[in-house]
Amino acid sequence: MKFKFVLSCILIIVYALMTMEIQGQDKNLLNIKSTKEVGQIEVGSPYVGIEIHKSFLMLNRISFYYPVANSIDISNDYWKRENFRIMSVGLKVGKSPKKILENEIYEVDQTPYSVSFAKEKFDSEIKISYEFCKNEPAMVVTFIITNKSKVEKDYEVFTRLETILRTSHSYNLKDSAYTEFEDNGSIIRINYPDIETGNAQIFIINAALQPSSFTSSGNIDNRFTSLDDWWLNTDINLPNAIIQEENPNKSIAAFVYNKKLQPDESIKIVQIIGSSLITEGKEKTDYLLTNYQKEIDEYENHIVSESLSKNPILTGDEDLDFTAMWAKAVLTSNAHYLNGHIVPMPAQAEYNFYFTHDALLTDLAAVNFDLNRVKNDLKYIISLADTDKTIPHAYYWKDTQYKTEFAGTENWNHFWFTLVCASYLRHSGDKEFLNQLYPYIEKSIETALKNKGEDDLMWSFRPDWWDIGNNFGPRAYMTILGIRALREFNFISASLKEENSRLHFYEELANRMNKNLVDLLWDDKLKYLISYYEDGTEDTHIYMGSLLASHFNLIDEDKNLKLITTAKENLLDEKLGIYTLWPMDLHKLIEYMKFAGNEAGEPYYYANGGIWPHGNAWYALGLISNGFNEDAFKFIKQTMTLSGIINSPNGQPALYEYRISDKTNPAFYGKIDKPQFLWAGGWYFYTLYNFFGLRENEWNIAFNPFIPQELDTVHLTVTIKGVPVTVEISGKGLEIASITYDDKEIPSAVVPENINKLKKISFKLGYPTIPYLSSANAMVISPVYDFEIRTLEFDLESFEGHLAEFEIISPMAKQNILLNGKEISDGIAETKRNNLYEINVRHIVRPTRNHYSIKFK
Repeated sequence: MKFKFVLSCILIIVYALMTMEIQGQDKNLLNIKSTKEVGQIEVGSPYVGIEIHKSFLMLNRISFYYPVANSIDISNDYWKRENFRIMSVGLKVGKSPKKILENEIYEVDQTPYSVSFAKEKFDSEIKISYEFCKNEPAMVVTFIITNKSKVEKDYEVFTRLETILRTSHSYNLKDSAYTEFEDNGSIIRINYPDIETGNAQIFIINAALQPSSFTSSGNIDNRFTSLDDWWLNTDINLPNAIIQEENPNKSIAAFVYNKKLQPDESIKIVQIIGSSLITEGKEKTDYLLTNYQKEIDEYENHIVSESLSKNPILTGDEDLDFTAMWAKAVLTSNAHYLNGHIVPMPAQAEYNFYFTHDALLTDLAAVNFDLNRVKNDLKYIISLADTDKTIPHAYYWKDTQYKTEFAGTENWNHFWFTLVCASYLRHSGDKEFLNQLYPYIEKSIETALKNKGEDDLMWSFRPDWWDIGNNFGPRAYMTILGIRALREFNFISASLKEENSRLHFYEELANRMNKNLVDLLWDDKLKYLISYYEDGTEDTHIYMGSLLASHFNLIDEDKNLKLITTAKENLLDEKLGIYTLWPMDLHKLIEYMKFAGNEAGEPYYYANGGIWPHGNAWYALGLISNGFNEDAFKFIKQTMTLSGIINSPNGQPALYEYRISDKTNPAFYGKIDKPQFLWAGGWYFYTLYNFFGLRENEWNIAFNPFIPQELDTVHLTVTIKGVPVTVEISGKGLEIASITYDDKEIPSAVVPENINKLKKISFKLGYPTIPYLSSANAMVISPVYDFEIRTLEFDLESFEGHLAEFEIISPMAKQNILLNGKEISDGIAETKRNNLYEINVRHIVRPTRNHYSIKFK
């Protein structure tokens, strides 16, 4: 599929945008135009989101988030919802017969904050755009129809919008309303005095050409099958009907517009569609009638500014950089109203809920460039916790009230919450806030460990990453997360000076879990980390979740290579990415796994072999962990950039939730669901940061920088101690020739804990001339190299009893290593590779802070 990109993405312009106000003419940097079918489009704002399928300009769904989550959706089959349209447009041009616009491909112009459609037909040009308000609960639909003939013609335009509602979560149908009409702005108000809808009013305002007739009643002459049929087959005006409050009934919002057009003259119809409380409808519509364009501009400027002027990664590669801009826009725009707050939500028109998981996975990347976002998310999560400080899994409106689902012992949110809290601390140094978070982290660790088995593995009812199924057994994915979370908890506890004996207990537990992960869950035949079922049977599925063991460095070099090789051989679709699992047989295990019907999906669908963005990210991270950086670069470009996704089977502009992977069905192979998905953007950033060398272990922020041959210089924004720091990577090679912190050379790729108010870190790749500290699992303090005595010195700080590990890269062999002034010899390994020495040290430390001195030959 070929798309025309309207990028104007010249790098010098992009760099300039980093330091200047975004102006209107720069908005086209975020436009993508397509003349081919775009399978699914979702776009919206904090208050309204829409869904449109198959490049046809008619809506399939509107999601309202205010006053509570309701939707206009008439589909009766989720997987076939593209066949159900909630609106129609009819056109009569001159003496030609009336026509209802039928399903066909229009040219699409997409941004992360708007979408428009255009086509020439009936001697006319038809354009419809969907735009959104920033601060008010409404969207704006603009119809521009131009006479492209050479003679004057009478035009009649008919528009119809379904206004029946589906409620949040329960999805109850609400089709009984009373209506009102207001002459000023020809406003139809659809009122639902029903607690399940939040006593919502749907309003439709006419802000440009005024209609000649309307109806708000769904009742029609029984001679016709629908209102569309009625308009097509009569010359009678719409009846200007309203539904009385005492006799509520099925409603609709339909208008007819008439205008005589000269050649190249246009009709402009502007419909403002929104939702509010019935009691405030008048106030909202009065404001919007005169301020809707200001609202549109504010929203567009907000998204464009966040995307372009605050883009945290600049590489010089157009595909990578444009996708980064788009991903930043997705992170900004996928936030919706929920009970008085604007909070991150997964999609624009689906999942009208707050999911803790989705916010946390996104924040793993955002912690590098938007600490305020992460802090606000963590504050919001603990605000929803119960009195025992159990964090939420989900929060939403249901029936008559807001509901919270709390994270039980099964829930991976406990682990991801701990990881994000620890990462926030490393990047911010904000111990005051971590002290507030600490009781909730403790509760999460305590709750999750209730599912630890006597074998020191994490047991779960769910397979791999999923929250479906009911068959209790040891799971690789949950064990991997548990190990990392325990080590992150120790970092947080040590930083906050918590009790030392408990730190030692959790470190030993994490180490036993790590050992048993390998000893008990590694399958030599499959060459992969597997799981077990409740009856002791081995679950031989190759799951994507096991790939995290590679990224978190939980397996040795040999098994790491075997793991990624097995994934490549079994999970990799070269054109789309990584399957969720292999073999794809969950549909055959419904009774055994106690799935709720076929919720896992048919083979190649959803959990049963679909392609998900985090699976692709974890595979790329596994390639990086194995040193296959060029392979990772190719994979990222192919499966994670907009260009790669667009030019894949059934591709389209999307950072998606999942793709169908069935190669045997060309019509569905690669088809995308939920194309503007929150943590797809987050995982894209997380993967890029790691690809270019960011290494964040439980104790510090470090770098192992890399640049592909095609690129010259890369700039990353990494927040360190609450300050955005520019990280510049240049040169060629796999090692670091020089490291400077604010132009001062310091021999450490691990960011020293004692450096404050940094502005810039520079890495020059090449052959090192002096030794440098490449990694450590403790906080690093005051690294310095003395040229005269050929000695590298630094301090490491953690907690007493911690198993300390660090690595030094050196052009010279070591002579000796002193720990607190005394020579040590145990736990030291030195290997020579590519004319460089790798010196690895492992030993248990006794004091909290220790001084190391390494003398070289």
